[in-house]
Amino acid sequence: MRVGYVEIENFRGIKQLRWVPAGGVNCLIGPGDSCKTTILDAVALALSPRHTLSFDDLDFFGGDFKNAAKIIVTLTDLPDEFISDSAYASYLRGISNDGKVVDEPPLPENGQLALSIMLSIDEGLEGTWTLWNERVAADDLKQRSLSYAHRSAVAPARLGVYADRHLSWGRNSTLSRMSEGAAGTQDILARAGRLARNHFKTEAAELFKLSLENVTLAAKKVGLALPSTIAAGLDVQNLAITNGSIAIHDGEVPLRALGMGSSRLLVAALQDHSKASSCLTIIDEVEHGLEPHRIVRLLKHLKSKDRVSPQVFITSHSPVVIRELSVHDLHIVRRSEDGGVTVRRADKKYSKRDPQAPPRSMPEAYLAPTVLIGEGKTEVGLLKGLDDYWVTQHLDNLALKGIALADGGGVDHAPALAGQFCGLGYQVGLLLDSDQDPADKEILGKLENAGVKVFRWDRDCSTEDVLFRQLPLAAVEMLFDYTLTFLEPEAILDAANKPRQPDDCFNSIEQVRACLNDATVLDALAARAKGKKKRDSEDLHGAWYKDIAKAEHIAQNILGPHLREAHKGVQETVSALRSWIDGHS
Repeated sequence: MRVGYVEIENFRGIKQLRWVPAGGVNCLIGPGDSCKTTILDAVALALSPRHTLSFDDLDFFGGDFKNAAKIIVTLTDLPDEFISDSAYASYLRGISNDGKVVDEPPLPENGQLALSIMLSIDEGLEGTWTLWNERVAADDLKQRSLSYAHRSAVAPARLGVYADRHLSWGRNSTLSRMSEGAAGTQDILARAGRLARNHFKTEAAELFKLSLENVTLAAKKVGLALPSTIAAGLDVQNLAITNGSIAIHDGEVPLRALGMGSSRLLVAALQDHSKASSCLTIIDEVEHGLEPHRIVRLLKHLKSKDRVSPQVFITSHSPVVIRELSVHDLHIVRRSEDGGVTVRRADKKYSKRDPQAPPRSMPEAYLAPTVLIGEGKTEVGLLKGLDDYWVTQHLDNLALKGIALADGGGVDHAPALAGQFCGLGYQVGLLLDSDQDPADKEILGKLENAGVKVFRWDRDCSTEDVLFRQLPLAAVEMLFDYTLTFLEPEAILDAANKPRQPDDCFNSIEQVRACLNDATVLDALAARAKGKKKRDSEDLHGAWYKDIAKAEHIAQNILGPHLREAHKGVQETVSALRSWIDGHS
């Protein structure tokens, strides 16, 4: 049994949501306040075996209790006992092969049988759980709910941030479900109370001796003779020893004293062992309290085909989780200002790009609302350096604006990456050189029509051209000196001499530096800075600044401080980029 469809209306931060979960792991990712946890809460509440839950005004969208909150969870892959139960026959629905809920049970070749459970919360803060279909909505069928036994069967196993209670034999804990002798704990508790009473009586004789003497004297004053055998003892009726008082211990220390991560790992294993749910496992912030290597182990466990409840709903803000899961497990959550929430599968393709590659190489980008993509490492480094420079100018940093940087991997790959993120609901910016256009001549126009903001340098300019040819002389001299910190002078001398005649070559690096106002010299240095062409290939290698750290230093210390004296085209591109950044909150 699994969840095949989820509908939410007017619940907490969600005005409306329609979602088709996958059969295995469904990892909800996205920025804060996108209602990821609210989705988990809604599903857990709708499938709760307890129909006595309390609600308040904050459970309604915008606090407006006049509009009922509704959560409909449609279950499929139903066990035979649900299908054969005559009480449910009239309430059966279906999920078609294309993921749509249909009100009439479909033929086997067209879909699967399903049951929808609706939780409705009215302004009286009462929750009503009913089996739901259009016939119930039209009052052609009377309202009814699952039996308690079946509600327990569909109830999800939920692992919260604090898992302590599942390490004791308390009510509804995982241990109480998996322990064969749990029903006999009442007898054990009674004997534990007697032991406590007898032990206390022995140890307390001296402790309470003076108090008891005062009690006897006080009684005599009112003519009451108390027996000489009075003693301090425990009243077992008032002794709060419950099932929850019995917990797993390591020596004298209860296992609830384990670290948070260890406790959650243990409880996750116990829930599977106890078959806590055959329907669904829910974990909010799956990485909470766990080191990366243990996150990896837990994810492998959750994806295991041997688990009783193979469907899992989790949320995460961890790049480790995104990197380790398959792209098919990732679901992007987005919330609009009007409360509409969408959940998109991250495996959506754009162009010919493999959708699995970005989660592996740039998982952090999936956790921000906005992605700014640089054509390559040089552009990403420049953006990082400009970000640092802008902070010194008292401007908001990229993190504050919710913007993550991503390496596009080249002029042909970067636009496709931008299209992929745009298709998943992200706001996207793209910084490209203009010395070479993408092989797909139409892709940039398509991206701009889709809402991607494309930034480019002046026509026929690479980033290296901008640095050498469009910055003021003082900035070029600083760039030249910085390049000498990681390149041998001979390499720069060879680059400057490449277009020159033998009798006109520079003999020293000082001569080159003295001619940094010469356009021919600057063109030669810029050309070599881009890298050399490999034999029989258009690919470049040995580029000077295709390194994020180097480009970051250049932008922070050279490009940023000299922007006001730079070529007009550079100023306009950077200004447009900054305006786009400031447009995000």
